[in-house]
Amino acid sequence: MQTRVIVVTGASTGIGAATAELFARQGWAVVLAARSQDKLEKLAAKITAAGGKALAVPTDVTVQSDIDNLVQKTVEKFGRIDVLVNNAGVGISGTLDTVDLEKLRYVFELNVFAGLALLQAVVPVMKAQRDGVIVNVSSIVESTPVIYTAGYGASKAALSYFSQSAAIELASYGIDVIKFVPGNTETEFEHNKIPAGQFVSKDAMLKKVGAFAPVTSEVAAQSLYDAVMKRRLVTYVAAQDRLLCTLMHVSPVTSVKLSKMAIQRYVPLEGIPAKTTIGQDLAKIGAFVAGVAVLLGSVFGWLAHRRRRDA
Repeated sequence: MQTRVIVVTGASTGIGAATAELFARQGWAVVLAARSQDKLEKLAAKITAAGGKALAVPTDVTVQSDIDNLVQKTVEKFGRIDVLVNNAGVGISGTLDTVDLEKLRYVFELNVFAGLALLQAVVPVMKAQRDGVIVNVSSIVESTPVIYTAGYGASKAALSYFSQSAAIELASYGIDVIKFVPGNTETEFEHNKIPAGQFVSKDAMLKKVGAFAPVTSEVAAQSLYDAVMKRRLVTYVAAQDRLLCTLMHVSPVTSVKLSKMAIQRYVPLEGIPAKTTIGQDLAKIGAFVAGVAVLLGSVFGWLAHRRRRDA
């Protein structure tokens, strides 16, 4: 049986590195692409030492010649490309009225256009094979209004649109395009985020909002592996991620209104934030609703009993 081949961008750390290691353990040949040559070579050596097949190709995915070189070396070494994982990306922090537009353009260059350029580079190979999978790593922020990092959310929304359109356009060639949607994940993403304007840090937001605990890169990688094997069009890593995105699609106006209320109360750029978190407030609301429900149940029960007695 011919060895299957996967190309992973942003493979030096986080979800990319975990994905490469997981596929290698499953017997795939993995091609590692990122700008950090040292990290790539260490990961390739680790995979090889464990009995896997790995090729490190230092790549800046915003440079077309680097993309062409990546595809060429992959085909020369392994003869095919079964899966491309467009994982390389970067965040940006800054309110829309203060964000540095040049830095934002770079974010779109990396998060959107680089992924499209990579798709264009591998599609001829996959068309010749009449088979292939392209995974575009998005984020739950593609569906939700993301304050203070809206530029990143907008770039992922654009990538999402490209993914779903490509899934339709390439289906007749046996090529599936998957949108992979992770939520809060333990990676170096926050450390690498580009500061480009006024913002509130993620740590401050998570502390006040009381967000779900992050998943590990390994958990995200396993979800991505399952998505590839099942060729699932859209994959969310966690159930709460799917719920959040679904709510936004079902009622975007309500979601925006609730988000505005939450930000103004818990993490405002100006003014004093509430001392409680969303989780604490929801617990209070839940207790109140439960109390009202018990009271109403008691009243209706008493009325029903009285009607039966008087009948």
